[in-house]
Amino acid sequence: MSVESKRALLQGEREVKNGAAVRKVLLLGFHVGEAYFERYSAGDKFPQVAAYKLESRFIEALRLAGLRVDTLATIAVSTFPRIKRVWLPGKLLPGNGQGVGRVMPFVNLPVIKMLTRCVGSFYGLLRMGRRTDAICVYAAHSPNLLAAYLYSKLCKKPFFVYVPDLPSFMDVALGRGRLLKLLKKLDASLLSGLLASSNGLVVISRPMVEDYPAWRSKPYMVLEGISSSSSGPVTVAGSGRKQMIFYAGGVNRSYGIVELVEGFLRSGIDYELVLCGRGDLEGYLTDVCARHASVKYLGFVSPERVPQLQGAASLLLLTRNPAERYTRYSFPSKLIEYMSAGIPVLTTRLAGIPDEYFDYINVIEEFSIDAVARALVDFSAADKQNLYDKAARGKVWVLETKSSRAVGKQLVEFMENNK
Repeated sequence: MSVESKRALLQGEREVKNGAAVRKVLLLGFHVGEAYFERYSAGDKFPQVAAYKLESRFIEALRLAGLRVDTLATIAVSTFPRIKRVWLPGKLLPGNGQGVGRVMPFVNLPVIKMLTRCVGSFYGLLRMGRRTDAICVYAAHSPNLLAAYLYSKLCKKPFFVYVPDLPSFMDVALGRGRLLKLLKKLDASLLSGLLASSNGLVVISRPMVEDYPAWRSKPYMVLEGISSSSSGPVTVAGSGRKQMIFYAGGVNRSYGIVELVEGFLRSGIDYELVLCGRGDLEGYLTDVCARHASVKYLGFVSPERVPQLQGAASLLLLTRNPAERYTRYSFPSKLIEYMSAGIPVLTTRLAGIPDEYFDYINVIEEFSIDAVARALVDFSAADKQNLYDKAARGKVWVLETKSSRAVGKQLVEFMENNK
């Protein structure tokens, strides 16, 4: 018997044992297509760019593993009046041979947003889910999870959930009143039960499962992130200009931006600090830039331009506070992007970052303005060849272990073993 025949026989035995293999997946989430996302996110102070990128790569990973992936989505935007849109329309997304997409409409008003999103998602599942082998829900969002749970019970379809953030620790930049805190607690209880009813969880950090008793018995896999399939070559800043330290992401106090900026200024090193992104410290950054020529704040920068800025940097920086509880249940979305660029990375040591990453990145050992300043002084005095050699090894490791193709195989195996 040939090797190919043996493989086919083993595959057939596996399918008989576990039921039909997973070949078609319906992803319920927020993937609305780039044109729709850009149009209806315009004016949002907190555009979900990083989340949209990660979901796009998640879909790509499943498709590279040989699955047909149809998408059912609503756009992730701030609730009115934070964004001046009450009605978000539906849309059909063209197929590309690997799956089709549908954007469901909803009313973007408090409470009504959740209800219309849930009803729309359930209706979409009824229309699109009949020919799928499994439902995969992107993010722990109660309207989508409730729709998936009801559909799973009604139509006997397995459903899995990718949990990139815990809602209890999301929107850390936004103030919450007592009513909103109460609603968040009720939502957390509902989410816990819905997640425990799934066939399996894909989590962004292991403590998510370890610290939540209701999830410990569930099958799970850890997926911190997925590297871009288009990571280009490193472009090192030329000697004719001042060297640059770069940060891209939310410019929020809870992300350690004050410590980053003040630590840089205190260090006195001969570099530029360039930041981009939206958040609650935009006014502070504008004021700092007016007083210090070495600090530049670019505001919101298109996703296409960010890699160019990263490629011109000498150092990529993350300064989240390890004492913040949310860092235990999250993974900095920018870290894999930073490492994929092959440029030295300096970060605080967060519980949500697995130990193996620290073989390739540089660490700020404490969280304070002085600690950031000391780390920057040490970096500026270090041997640059050693720093770039470490970064180059990190790039190879990320592209080999966190690529869409590598991750896709793991996801398919996980779903087939737990459907």
